[in-house]
Amino acid sequence: MLKGILAAGAVISGLVSLPAAAQADDTLTPIEFRNSVIETMQALSDEELCFVRLSEESFRSGTSPDNCDFEAHLDAAYRTYVSSPETLDSVIADYAGQYVDLITAGIDYSNFENRLVVQLRSRSYVRNVNLGADSPLVARPFAGDLMAVLMLDSPQTLAAVSEEQLADQDVSADEAFELAVGNTRELMGEVREDEYRRIQFASSSNGLISGQIWLPETCNASSEDAVYFLYDRNGLMSVSMEDALGVSNLLAVANGLVIQGEALTSSVVSCQSGQWTQLWPARTADNSAFNPYLPG
Repeated sequence: MLKGILAAGAVISGLVSLPAAAQADDTLTPIEFRNSVIETMQALSDEELCFVRLSEESFRSGTSPDNCDFEAHLDAAYRTYVSSPETLDSVIADYAGQYVDLITAGIDYSNFENRLVVQLRSRSYVRNVNLGADSPLVARPFAGDLMAVLMLDSPQTLAAVSEEQLADQDVSADEAFELAVGNTRELMGEVREDEYRRIQFASSSNGLISGQIWLPETCNASSEDAVYFLYDRNGLMSVSMEDALGVSNLLAVANGLVIQGEALTSSVVSCQSGQWTQLWPARTADNSAFNPYLPG
């Protein structure tokens, strides 16, 4: 049984992230690729940069240990490289150069209120960022281990917003989350959808798909009861609650990806009768259904 679950996870993972086991011997692993980007960034910078490795394909960076908040995610760059290995040098140079430019310029706060969006991230993500930050992120519980994190969208990157940054812009948390509803909807971009083993897969051209299920219209009194699994920052699985086989397939794949440490979140959530709740693993008392849009 376990072998079958892991195989299901590996099949889906192969569609979205090309795991190292499936790579050719001369292909860089995600860690090697990440480290090459970091080395190139340091070579391009006139000053010593700070780096904090977050995962195989992500890291935080900045101009000093006290200013090391820029978060870089290389999954898209890595997929570009793997699909065309001959582009390795140019892909690394392009991404490293963009990141150094962004770090040097700092966060662009122009048009701040119109760029506020919400993205779902795991509780561990919020906890890890807060551990090394002077000011905590603006985040609220969603369902399961997911948190609704306020972020500032730009063409190059997403920057998580801290309480201090929000205060500097004279915007309250309640106002920011209200603004983020319309902004997340408007800035979502084209939503690309596909189906595999009765599971619906969705991603956004602007990389904001995790914010889609946070939007009020996804789960309300008139919406369809459905199950959701956020396996990647820009990868969402969903199945109607009426499709028992589809739900079973999704749970098996989610379990496989979580066991392998390849999923963004460790829980499957569901919308039932307009309420978000954790479906898997089994819900505990402090994970009861609630409305994530209420202030608090």
